[in-house]
Amino acid sequence: MKKSYYSALLVCATATTAQAQLNVAYHQSNLPFVAASYDFGRFHPDFRLSTDAFTAGLSPELTLNYKLLNKDDYYVYAGVGGRTNNLAGGVLPVGVVAFPFAKKRLGFHTELAVIGIGNGTVLRGSWGIKFRFGRTEEGPGL
Repeated sequence: MKKSYYSALLVCATATTAQAQLNVAYHQSNLPFVAASYDFGRFHPDFRLSTDAFTAGLSPELTLNYKLLNKDDYYVYAGVGGRTNNLAGGVLPVGVVAFPFAKKRLGFHTELAVIGIGNGTVLRGSWGIKFRFGRTEEGPGL
């Protein structure tokens, strides 16, 4: 129990010092999911959870994504991660997020991911919306 408490404290402290930013997203596809992530400069780990499923069929995913191209109005990313429950195995996402509005808080994204690597691999395409909390107008990565 103490290990998980210290781990959570470390993540929060790192988020504060790295000027991390909380994001939430919804991805629509045949395998839809919601995501919560933090931006740490060019890195943004995503915790994802399937939707449109019975609670016994929820499939959590964790990915570590890297912004290959990081501009004010958009970024392109690729990552690696894992998934449990349905289609358990590795995850390799590649995507684009665009922020067309002046405040750069609400964005639209599309992603192509290979999921379930090692256990019946599936190619998943998704699109959706992303919202960034606490966004300032200071440029990319903040």
